[in-house]
Amino acid sequence: MENLLSKVKKIHLIGIGGIGMTGLALLLQDKGFLVQGSDIRKTVKTGILAKRGIKVYFGHKRTNIDPKVDLICYSSAVGLDNSELKEAKSKKIGVIKRGKLLAFLCKDTKTIAVAGSHGKTTIVSLLSYLFKKIGYTPTVFVGGLPVDGSLSASWGRDYSIIETDESDGTFLDYEPHLSIITNIDKEHLNYYGDFTNLKKSFLNFAKKTKKKVFGFGGQKEIKEIIDKVRGVSFGMGSDCNLSAKNIRSDQRFSYFDLYKGDDLLLSVESPLLGRHNCYNVMAALAIFDYLGLNLEKIKDYLIDFKGTKRRFQIKTNICGVTFIDDYAHHPTEIKATLETARAIPAKRIVAILQPHRPSRIKSLFKEFSLCLRQADLVVVTDTYQASEPYLEGVNSLKLVKAIKSQGHKNIIYINKNKLELKVPEMIEKGDLVICLGAGDINKKLEKIIYEFKKIKTEKKY
Repeated sequence: MENLLSKVKKIHLIGIGGIGMTGLALLLQDKGFLVQGSDIRKTVKTGILAKRGIKVYFGHKRTNIDPKVDLICYSSAVGLDNSELKEAKSKKIGVIKRGKLLAFLCKDTKTIAVAGSHGKTTIVSLLSYLFKKIGYTPTVFVGGLPVDGSLSASWGRDYSIIETDESDGTFLDYEPHLSIITNIDKEHLNYYGDFTNLKKSFLNFAKKTKKKVFGFGGQKEIKEIIDKVRGVSFGMGSDCNLSAKNIRSDQRFSYFDLYKGDDLLLSVESPLLGRHNCYNVMAALAIFDYLGLNLEKIKDYLIDFKGTKRRFQIKTNICGVTFIDDYAHHPTEIKATLETARAIPAKRIVAILQPHRPSRIKSLFKEFSLCLRQADLVVVTDTYQASEPYLEGVNSLKLVKAIKSQGHKNIIYINKNKLELKVPEMIEKGDLVICLGAGDINKKLEKIIYEFKKIKTEKKY
């Protein structure tokens, strides 16, 4: 691979509009490569690339691969029957997966690699923000867009703070300086075959870490890994190296006391709401504690962290109704997000769910039927297929029926194209409305907000 990159000047990225590919494009440009790519449609992210002078072709065509392209990179969402991959093969142009190329770029840096089923984006964003605040200039690669408007990826020095991707096994291409494992959930089993193989891959990831592994000690699978590699565990239990006590929250902040053994290290006030986010903050603080950096100083910067878009992002409050956008698409994430919403005073929690990937719904069907209990009113819309084909018998109507069978009486299905027409009339003063999903439900939320504002401000609401 080293010889391959040494001769490369121009790189074409297939699926460049995906958040991971967009970040990689920015890093490659920072490293001096000529970068171009293709995607199906224009998005906010392709707009970011255009502003950086990166050429984006819309639509996948053989003619997008010009004669000067030396290497083609593709995401795991791109099928092997893609016309541009076929063109690369016919022209004998080298191809490489996104995760492998990113790992190679970082191999000679002090990489802090974050892996796990949930929480990666928040932890990487937080670490990057705090490192910059205390005077470092790290390389950053995060799978989300920071609320403060900073880029999702940029090349720097000192450390490389990287969100890895276990979906296709490429997180095993890293040999990180430090690593964090957030949790291991039943995800990507279509790649790994079963949960046992998935757990083994995380153990292998931990073994490849050069210095120290940090992991959530509240999950037995991770605690076993941490014990095997003599890492650092964080969580609530007294058997964790770092433990949180007195966890509490209000509608603005989460609070907890951070202990190292029996010693109080820090009383933490965080703008990231929810118990799960307390663990995310602990992961970041564990890194700084290991590096011997000033936690009191870091604590002062933490309070102003703005977070990442689509991670419990409060969009607006109109006529006493709070609208929130969240990326949660796995039952574990959905449950945690709704529990966080309960900390905010509201008349009702109205959850609008866009199920994501038929394969996920099929493999976690029972979990999906149980994860929405904290919502007072549930609206389920059409499944976001992502890159997957339709699966017979896997659909939103069947999911609604299953949720009802578990005792949730206030749940309905609404066609995606009718959300902005029907949902605003269902909302009542004092409600908290939260959109859930990793697809394009955030775009529908914008339309729901617009229609709600138009309808309700015309009345004395």
